[in-house]
Amino acid sequence: FVIACTGIILVLAANTAFADFPRLSSFLARDRFLPHEFLFRGDRLAFNTGIIALSVLSIMLVIAFNADVTGLIPLYAVGVFASFTFSEAGMTRRWLKAPKSPERTRGLLLNGIGAVATGGVLIVVAVTRFLDGAWIILIVVPAIILLLRGIHNHYRDVAEQLVMSSGDMRSLGRPS
Repeated sequence: FVIACTGIILVLAANTAFADFPRLSSFLARDRFLPHEFLFRGDRLAFNTGIIALSVLSIMLVIAFNADVTGLIPLYAVGVFASFTFSEAGMTRRWLKAPKSPERTRGLLLNGIGAVATGGVLIVVAVTRFLDGAWIILIVVPAIILLLRGIHNHYRDVAEQLVMSSGDMRSLGRPS
C-alpha cells in the first residue's frame, strides 16, 4: 500500500513538475528571482523560456545518469518530498501569521500534519537512498538558492542604480 501510494504521488508530482515549471518560473521572474525572459509568452501563449530551460535540464540529467531511470529515482524522490515539505511548511507559517479563526485552526492543523508527514518521508528517503544519488540534492538545492538570490540581488542593485534623485529631475528641467 505504501509503495503504491508513493508511486501515485511520484506520478502526480512528475505531471505537476512538467506542467507547472514554466508557470512557476514566470512567477519567480516576476519577483526578480529569475531573468525577465521567463516572463514572456510565445505565440501559443506558453512560457517558452521555462519550457526550453526544463528541456535542457532534463536532457542534462538523462546524459549525466546515462538514461538509467533507476539512478534518477532517488534524486527525484528526494526532490519531490523536499518540495512537498517546503510547501506544507510555508503554508503552516502562513496560517501562524493569520488572524485567529476556525479556518486558521483547520489550515494550521492540516498543513502542520502535512509538513511533518512529508518531512518524515523526506528524511527516510534521503537517508536510505543517500548513496544511490540522493546526496546530489544537498549540493543542487543550495546552489539553486544561491543562484536565485544572486539574480534577485542583481535586479535590486540595478533598480537602486536607476532611481533618479530630485537633483537628477531638476537637471532634466522637470519639477521634483
